[in-house]
Amino acid sequence: MACANLAYGPWERESAGTICQVGGSGARFVNPTGDYAFFRLRLDGSLSVSSGRLEVEGEVGPGVAGFVYVVDRFNRILGQAPLSSTTYFDSEDEGACSLLVKVAPASEMRVSSLVVEGGEGFGPTFAFESVCSRLSGRVAVVVPSYPSSESLYPCAFVHARVRAYIEAGLECEVIVAADCAGLSLYEIDGVRVVRTDMDGFERILQSKRFDAVALHFFAPGFAESLDRALPENTPLILWSHNPETRYWDWPLFTARYFQPTPELSDECRLEFARRDEILARYNRKANVNWVFVSDALKARSEELLGFSFERAGRRASRIVCVRRFDDVASYALDIVAQVIVELSGRPVFEELEFDIYGAGPLFGELTEPIAGFANVRLHRRFLSRAELAETFSDHDIALFPTRFDSQGVAMGEAAMTGLAVVSSDIPAARNFLPADRGLLCDVEDPVQYADAIERLHRDGEYFASCARACRERVYATCRREVTVDREIELIRSLAL
Repeated sequence: MACANLAYGPWERESAGTICQVGGSGARFVNPTGDYAFFRLRLDGSLSVSSGRLEVEGEVGPGVAGFVYVVDRFNRILGQAPLSSTTYFDSEDEGACSLLVKVAPASEMRVSSLVVEGGEGFGPTFAFESVCSRLSGRVAVVVPSYPSSESLYPCAFVHARVRAYIEAGLECEVIVAADCAGLSLYEIDGVRVVRTDMDGFERILQSKRFDAVALHFFAPGFAESLDRALPENTPLILWSHNPETRYWDWPLFTARYFQPTPELSDECRLEFARRDEILARYNRKANVNWVFVSDALKARSEELLGFSFERAGRRASRIVCVRRFDDVASYALDIVAQVIVELSGRPVFEELEFDIYGAGPLFGELTEPIAGFANVRLHRRFLSRAELAETFSDHDIALFPTRFDSQGVAMGEAAMTGLAVVSSDIPAARNFLPADRGLLCDVEDPVQYADAIERLHRDGEYFASCARACRERVYATCRREVTVDREIELIRSLAL
């Protein structure tokens, strides 16, 4: 079923003292009262639909814009749409639906276009595929609420951050995951926003495969969804604004004037103990990074929880190198030692940690110049694949100078784990790593490598951008679609 512009439909005023005017530019809903007002348009007869898509266009008059709801015959909300949005709804009830416009007190809302399409093909699968096809961002910012035409205040500070991310060139999508009906897509200030329930959130995570997920207001409900749906090793950034990690201080948040500080109930203690387990488990995950709004909040949270937060926005200070110590000069392990010696003469050296892994006949000779440094750990052994992944996840910078390489597998694995990779300016490295970030150095110049490591350590934003660029470059050149899948096509074309 396709409908004409329903903004011109026969609207019913359900609140006394309100105004509804339908004219050349659509519908004008005016609420001069002190309570919320509602206006209804019944979708019955040929307009009746139980699953469909609602598109709303309009503008805010004086006051605050409202919402357009799709409700069933029992007034249960099937979908909610702000201005300039597309909303998908679905109902098991075959009875007639209605459109319900909600206008805030002392406010006016103008709707220029309101179109409903529906029918058998407009069910949940169609809705999900339609929304996902319009998502192109590589980073998902997840929140429980977000500004819209109805209210500019919920999570406004996140909106300011997202706009800054986009201005800096990050491709972002905002996902509002909450207890809401329907599936909506809208834009505000150039930011694309998806509003969905937790089931929809999980389906999007499984379908889109974002390069990173950044989540504000981490709570047990989000943990359950992430456990089920977040692809393994996807970088996850968790913010703590206070209650996410400092809930044991809840009596301080809720204390009243001139009253004693309340005691935690047994129910709260059980719930908080459950949250402790969740936070401890996520803190052990190699793909999880924490962001605290203040050092004081981080310190108090760690005091209450009894553990330190890993990867909590600290400087890039842990450097790793994994190589074979055979008598093959292309591995450039002499350069690794020279770089560390060069850094040892700088004030920054005491802030750095080095782990050198590998084995071979020249291990002792090549590591002899750095064996006496307290912050250099020498591991004379090879790593299994599982150990390699875990080792990379425990570090920030991978040091892989090379005189000759055709690819550099470990280098690529480090980049995909989220490390900034410092290597040599040779053709193979330029092919697999970003050549414009200052990470590729003259093969024989230890000062250049040391300069790159020191800058990564001192400049957090530079480190983050380099780590992201390394991952993106390796993904673009080495992901399955452009390697293994193409090999399979070649074999099939020749063997079948």
